[in-house]
Order: sequence, then structure tokens, then C-alpha cells
Amino acid sequence: MRVRAVFDNKDMVLTPGLFGRVTIGASDPYTGILLPDEAIGSDQDRRVVYVVGENNIVSLKPVRIGPRIDGYRVIRSGLTGNEAVVVNGLVRVRPGAPVTPQMTTLPLTRERNGT
Repeated sequence: MRVRAVFDNKDMVLTPGLFGRVTIGASDPYTGILLPDEAIGSDQDRRVVYVVGENNIVSLKPVRIGPRIDGYRVIRSGLTGNEAVVVNGLVRVRPGAPVTPQMTTLPLTRERNGT
């Protein structure tokens, strides 16, 4: 979508011909969960995350993802927020496999690496 805006530029910070990106909210606010992209896998036609359940057994949960915010991906549905999600070692983990979880706290924002 292309949009044109007209506004005051008294300090001449912006010169003619420049362009920029603007993010416009397209939905009402909702409660979501933020996860790093590394924690989200794909299974045929859907996005999935590995969740650690009772007795430290891993299970697969399909999720619906949304946009990136502060370096994390919004999970719109599929998780309640009380689950322990596998973030590292997705290559080695399989549904039904026992794991030894190491709980960690993710930083509030992540480096965006130019994205």
C-alpha cells in the first residue's frame, strides 16, 4: 500500500524525494505471546512449537503466528502463556521425547539484525 503524507518540516530535516516506512495497526489490540523465531518450527502446512509438559515430555502444538514486535514473533493462538516452550535445540527434540529443561528469561527486546 502506498500512502502520501503532508506535514510541516520547519527544521528541514527531511528533504524532498525521501521516503520512509510507517507501521499502521490493522487490528484491535489483543493479548498475544512473544517468542523468538528460533522457537517456531514448521510441519507441512502449519507453524508449530515444542512444549514441555508433565514429566518433561515434549509435545507439538500448532500455533498461528503474527507480526514481529521488538525482535520477537507474536503468537496469536495455540498457546495460553503458561507453557514451557523449547527455544534451543529444535533440531534434536521430537514429540514424546524426554528433555531436561533449563528455564531462562528472554530479554525484553532483541537485536533486529536489519529487519
